[in-house]
Amino acid sequence: MKSPTTRVPLSERPTLTVDEFCGMVGIGRSTFYKAVAAGDLKPRKYGKRTFVTQEEMKRFVEAMPPG
Repeated sequence: MKSPTTRVPLSERPTLTVDEFCGMVGIGRSTFYKAVAAGDLKPRKYGKRTFVTQEEMKRFVEAMPPG
């Protein structure tokens, strides 16, 4: 029998998936991977899954030029 899962708000989770990160920051997946290739974003890997820590998301956003 599968145990019930509780949804934790994104703001309380230590990591975000690529899609969650892109949605919160307002960029697309291709822009995400360009930022990774340029060294502007440092995601974490666990097996085949890619995650971004909350701290890395804050650092990335704060490094963006003002609009």
